[in-house]
Amino acid sequence: MLTYATAAICALIFARLFTYQRNGARFRRVVSLLAAGVMMCCGAAVIYIITGKLKVAPYAWPMVGMLAVFAAGVWRCRGNLAALLDYPQAWDGRERRHAPK
Repeated sequence: MLTYATAAICALIFARLFTYQRNGARFRRVVSLLAAGVMMCCGAAVIYIITGKLKVAPYAWPMVGMLAVFAAGVWRCRGNLAALLDYPQAWDGRERRHAPK
């Protein structure tokens, strides 16, 4: 049961990241590489489960739960990993400058 749940969750994560549209969002190479890595891992997990090479043990339910929370975050952010991870913008120090008197 957990094996099929893992396959479904990984397929959902892969599909959401694959269908992400920037719509004017900034390009960040690190986040793009991270998204590609997550997609590769999720795709490989689905393929290994379908071919029977990966079985999730019954005592690995916490891992499946964390994967489900991650999937919910990816869907909530519409596939934008930068928003999910709260990837910082370039800091210019404006909030520390004193307003002119």
